[in-house]
Order: sequence, then structure tokens, then C-alpha cells
Amino acid sequence: MNKLFLFTLLSFIINTTIVMGQDSTAVQNPEEEIDASNPLSKGLNAYQIGRFKPNQVELQNIVNYTTNKWFIRGAIDYTKPYDGQVYYGSSNFMVSRLFEFAKNNEKWKVQTGFGLVVSNSKVNGSAIGVNFVGVQTNEKWKFVELLTYQSNGTIEAQYGAYYKFTKNGNWEIRTHPRMLFNTQTGVHEIPVGVGLGHTVRANSFMTYIYCEPEYDLYNNEYIIYSGVKFIF
Repeated sequence: MNKLFLFTLLSFIINTTIVMGQDSTAVQNPEEEIDASNPLSKGLNAYQIGRFKPNQVELQNIVNYTTNKWFIRGAIDYTKPYDGQVYYGSSNFMVSRLFEFAKNNEKWKVQTGFGLVVSNSKVNGSAIGVNFVGVQTNEKWKFVELLTYQSNGTIEAQYGAYYKFTKNGNWEIRTHPRMLFNTQTGVHEIPVGVGLGHTVRANSFMTYIYCEPEYDLYNNEYIIYSGVKFIF
């Protein structure tokens, strides 16, 4: 039953992505184009993310604000068992000072940031820690890193790779799992997977939709990692 639900959800997300993308085939000028899947894209961005597991869905709301020098992120996580009520999981606030390297490189743009993170978790309580963010992009490829380490022994590690396979850059193959390690409880998540991302361009804002089926190597379960991002 759970596998049927996950398969149906995956089909719905992919079909919705294709339908919404039919009106966004125009080729953009690379100098004017905003990279929708770049977590360090300038301005205000809002995410709604879902990680659909066999017995529950883990939801995450994220708001980012990025300038030339600063990356600010606020996030809240909550869980909805398929047969139960929604409950609070955690929240965090992160600030990073950004630096741009390889400024003379015409093919690659390299951004790196370091900063602090504060969080509150239903399981681990409140904590403070450090973070590292990085993005390396060229015309077709993008690599993304996010690492946090907090005083309560929790670690979040994200490593992403993206490849734009269409001329207008609106479609891309992606792999961007979120690995979690909790040294207090011994509960970890080590997913791997690959999926598709699609950019939908409108006059006043841009939307990025993605779906990435994954397999958690530590917990031996399938996950559908999907979400939508709005760039204002």
C-alpha cells in the first residue's frame, strides 16, 4: 500500500512538472538567467520540501535571503505520519559570510561561505554550531555543498551535483541527498538517489520543481525527495 502511494505520488509530481514546463521553452540569455536550483541565488527564495518515506512524510519549509556577501536561512521541519497527526520536529536559523573565488575564471563561478547556525529540536533540544556552504557552477554543471556541525552532536551534510541537459537550461539531472547524523541517539540517514529538476519562468517570479527518488543505505528504505522553490 505504501509503495503504491509513493509510486502514485512520484507519477503525479513528474506529470505536473512536464505540464507546467510546456510554456517555458524560450532560450534565456545566460548573463540574465537566474540559476533556479542554486541555493545561493540572490534575493528572496522560499522552499516547500517533502521527504516521503514508507510510514510518514517529513516536511520542511525554508526561506533564504542572499546578497553579495551574506546567506541567511531559516527552516522548520515537521512530520506527518500517514495515519497520525502532524508534529513539530525542529527549526534552525543559519547565517554565512560569502566569498567569491576564481573571479578571473571565465568558465567557473565559485562561491563559498562560513558562518553560525542555531537550532531547536524536539529530540535534541537547543544547540549552536558552525556551517559551511559552497557552490561551483559553469554553463552546464553545478556542485553544491552544505555542512553543519552543532553542539548537540548533530551533523547535516548535503552534497549535490546538477547537469543541465537542455539548450535553454530549464531541465537538469540532479542528485542532492541530505545526510543526517545524530551522535546522541545513533539515528542516522544516508540516502542516495538521482532525479529531475525543472525551472518554470514567469514575469514576476521563477519556480523550480524537482523530484528525486532515493534509497536510505542506513535505514534500508525508499524515499521520494521532492519539492518546489519560488524565487522572487
